Amino acid sequence: MLAAPRPKIRPSSVFPLLLLLPALLCACSGSSSGPGGSSSGNDLILVARSEGGRLYKAGPVSVLQLHGTHYEMGRQYGMLLKDTLNSAYNLLIATCGSSFTHDRMKQIGYNVYNRYPRQYQDVIKGMAETSGLGLDNQIILNALEWIPKINGVVPYCSGFGVWGPYTTDGSMIFGRNNDDDLDTYGNFGAYVVVAVFNPTDSGLPVALINYAGVVYAATAINSAGIFMELNSGNVPGYYIDRPLLLVTMFSFLENYSTQDEINAAFQAVQADLSSIVNVADPTIAYSFECPLYGVLRRPPDDNGLLAATNHYIDPSWGLPPPTPDSAYAWTSLRRNNLLAFAQANKGSLNVDKVEQVMATPIANGGVLDAGTIYQVVVVPTSLTIWLRTPNHFDWQKIDLSRVFYR
Repeated sequence: MLAAPRPKIRPSSVFPLLLLLPALLCACSGSSSGPGGSSSGNDLILVARSEGGRLYKAGPVSVLQLHGTHYEMGRQYGMLLKDTLNSAYNLLIATCGSSFTHDRMKQIGYNVYNRYPRQYQDVIKGMAETSGLGLDNQIILNALEWIPKINGVVPYCSGFGVWGPYTTDGSMIFGRNNDDDLDTYGNFGAYVVVAVFNPTDSGLPVALINYAGVVYAATAINSAGIFMELNSGNVPGYYIDRPLLLVTMFSFLENYSTQDEINAAFQAVQADLSSIVNVADPTIAYSFECPLYGVLRRPPDDNGLLAATNHYIDPSWGLPPPTPDSAYAWTSLRRNNLLAFAQANKGSLNVDKVEQVMATPIANGGVLDAGTIYQVVVVPTSLTIWLRTPNHFDWQKIDLSRVFYR
């Protein structure tokens, strides 16, 4: 298996860069049976209720069905996952406590939290009231991906969408690998949860697939079948005075139900960190390239195919692929592997095969990295996901249509 070394990137003087922060998220794996994909089961077992919210288990995965105002949903989240949230916080302190004081972690956490819209702050406030962590520690937990990365850049993550002539029945299938530094985040794979927000104050239902206590849409799907995931881009830098794109994605999913609406909303985006946001619906997928100084919707690579890793593809940017590829987590090789796999399997791709390429090591023609923390395969038409964390549990099928209020 190829391990991607950390790149050494110097901030550009072209941008007012106030911090160097790694591009936050990305990555995947597989095995299966039939068009439904591999799974250890599809039952959602109710294990707890609180204030209108419910906690289900899908195998080892916690699935929260939250319902109410954003504040009420936060209270439900905090109570239903109280033990998990406290355990995740303790792991964060054990992981980062030797490098960061509590005050420094709180400073970083509040920098993230203070740029949240009010309704998402309300989620965290509600969570803090019932989790037992208190507001400061809850805000620190919400920033668990930001704290260790404050001094480095990690160009990770892969996205792969196939549909139409590439799949067995024409359905959209999208695979996403969330990759990160294994030493820092490997143990956090055990804390990946599915939190389904069904707001009564405003918005469409949205399922966030993320670490427990983290409130933003690095990997998420709404009840209209719009799926989004964020990969890091290859333009260094970070703006501390812009809205968080990861939170903006949550807002888009709550408010928009079509690709045209998403595209219009993205035209006003000024990314706070170099990003590639892949957006799929039941019929097509696009890649929004956001390098800190604009946004461009890149069309599919072919009719029925989109592959995106960690560098900008549209030629209008004038940005060649970064070199050496090894210093950028093999971003070009991973993308080429996905394109080659799609062509070699055109017309026969199903969930099993998408899981397969996401779970195959880079050196063997796939995109699996040593630092792949969690993986998601989604079929937007059926609102079904398959979730895997390579070091903790195998593919688990989850039917989100059962926990969306529609």
